[in-house]
Amino acid sequence: MNTRMPCAKSFSLFGASLGLALVAGCAQMPVNNGGAQSRGDASASADGQQAGTCNPALAGTVGALAGALFGKGNGHLVGAAVGAGIGALACMAYNYRAHKVRDAQSVEADYTRQHGSLPATNTVSSYASSMQPSGTVKTGSPVEMQSTVVVLNGTRDVQPQLAETLTLFSPDGKQLSTVTKQASDINGTGEYRTNFSFNLPKGIKDGRYVVRSSLSMNGKPVGTNEMPMLVVG
Repeated sequence: MNTRMPCAKSFSLFGASLGLALVAGCAQMPVNNGGAQSRGDASASADGQQAGTCNPALAGTVGALAGALFGKGNGHLVGAAVGAGIGALACMAYNYRAHKVRDAQSVEADYTRQHGSLPATNTVSSYASSMQPSGTVKTGSPVEMQSTVVVLNGTRDVQPQLAETLTLFSPDGKQLSTVTKQASDINGTGEYRTNFSFNLPKGIKDGRYVVRSSLSMNGKPVGTNEMPMLVVG
């Protein structure tokens, strides 16, 4: 006669979920490297340099297993596919660059015309961001966030240190990943263009995501933008 412990299934699910959590933790170990800070569930790379020990294949597998395990009925197949996409989000690599598009003389002339004199302290007079493509984005395709930054060095201040952060939110408002890059190429008065580029992993669910860009100067926030991103499979 076969007897089954009533709690066997619960222990099995608990053990499996605990094991997946441990594996996921090993698959996602964000670290600081080369001026790139990855926080939350993101790993970052700058100029092709990996800034974490995240394993994309392992993270995707962990996500797929979790989705399949906790999916209900026939939904375990869909759960596995979506789970794999969410796992891969943890290992998205972000490339970042910045370059000057307008010189100091032109920027200072515009500022003086509008305000009467140059600022005594470091000032970001403009910060705007946009997504490319700006409409629908297919999973597995490249995406780029472009920002324009106008900065003026203060007449009585030292060279500022700027950093830019990209944060991705799911259609239901949950933070999926965030990554910060030191904008070391912004090194004086001028207008600059920055680019965050990454590939959306296949398998993430369709919907309207939100991308947030944030700029900080000497560790203090100076600007934020939010952009919708419609994702389809």
